[in-house]
Amino acid sequence: MVKHETITAINKSIKKESEKIMTLTFGIEIETSGVPYSSVNTQLRERGLKGFMSKPDGTPNVDAEIVLPPMPICQTSKEYIESICNALSEIGCRINRACGLHVHIGNAPLADTTHAARFTGDSIAHTERTSRFLSEHGETFDFTIVKDLFVRWERQQNIINTMFPSSRTNNRYCQQLSGRKIENANTIQELNHGKFYAINLDTWRNGTIEFRQHSGTIEADKIWRWLQFLDNFVSWTIEARVEHGNRSTTVETPTAPFRNGSRVGVQYTMMRNDNGATTRDIMDATGCSEQRVRAAVSEIRNRVGDNAVVTHTQQSNGARYGDGTDLTRYQVLQTIETETSGVTLLPENRIGIPSIWAGLDDSEFEWWQNRIAALR
Repeated sequence: MVKHETITAINKSIKKESEKIMTLTFGIEIETSGVPYSSVNTQLRERGLKGFMSKPDGTPNVDAEIVLPPMPICQTSKEYIESICNALSEIGCRINRACGLHVHIGNAPLADTTHAARFTGDSIAHTERTSRFLSEHGETFDFTIVKDLFVRWERQQNIINTMFPSSRTNNRYCQQLSGRKIENANTIQELNHGKFYAINLDTWRNGTIEFRQHSGTIEADKIWRWLQFLDNFVSWTIEARVEHGNRSTTVETPTAPFRNGSRVGVQYTMMRNDNGATTRDIMDATGCSEQRVRAAVSEIRNRVGDNAVVTHTQQSNGARYGDGTDLTRYQVLQTIETETSGVTLLPENRIGIPSIWAGLDDSEFEWWQNRIAALR
């Protein structure tokens, strides 16, 4: 059973974790067989464990699903998982081919002022008290981040398959992702494949991204290795493959946004050159009145944006007051600079490699290579 850490131990953990760029949280669903969920609940609480929920899963041959509260990677959460797994083993829970291990990574990191060790204790206590999950998270991941996770996973799906028994590589509850669907997606909804896929975004509205491919286990070390792998997998995209903030992009204005042969189309073509066109020139070419020419300029602004249309006054064209009111010149720029905010992928010369192993600690990499070899 996990004992409360002393203030000194927590503060040491906080100091170590403050060196991280960000802190992710995870929630775990452990599926077991052999002991009914109600009995699991009773017997684990008799051993002093708190903060978990034991409930029916609904999958044939799975008797219980043990749901753990959101926690970050830290010594406190590691000891808590070990306590849960040891207790499940002691009361006779088993794993069969129908069982899986589902991990929910929070779709936002912990708030900067929230420390991992302290949050873990608060999260366990909050779930025990309310049967709800604690949230002290920052800004939700941008779509670009989530799409990159899908791209990287699908790109190396064959390697990921070697990390688990065959029961988890051809399983209708954790199906493989579609490269074409990922490529065409522009929103979270379009990216989501559905609940029973290796990565599931049905839980996005609840604040998580679910990873479903791991095989069932109550071995704490295997669970912890998978959590470290996923923590690194997500962190690598955020820290090495995307950038945040404003970015200037050069875009070309459309060559023909209006119907060919229409008066506004003719006017647009005249305006979209290096010199633009005066009101008088456009009136002569289209037969429109001065008022209609100016109205069409407004329509063009609405279509291509205010920053794409430049007005050159009569005076800047060398005309004088009294020369008429139709010598103003309008120009549609062929290219414009736009400022975009949010998250974008880094350029090719700076972006981190897409490998699922990138950034993973050497000892963790070796552990997975040995596991892959043992499963062959």
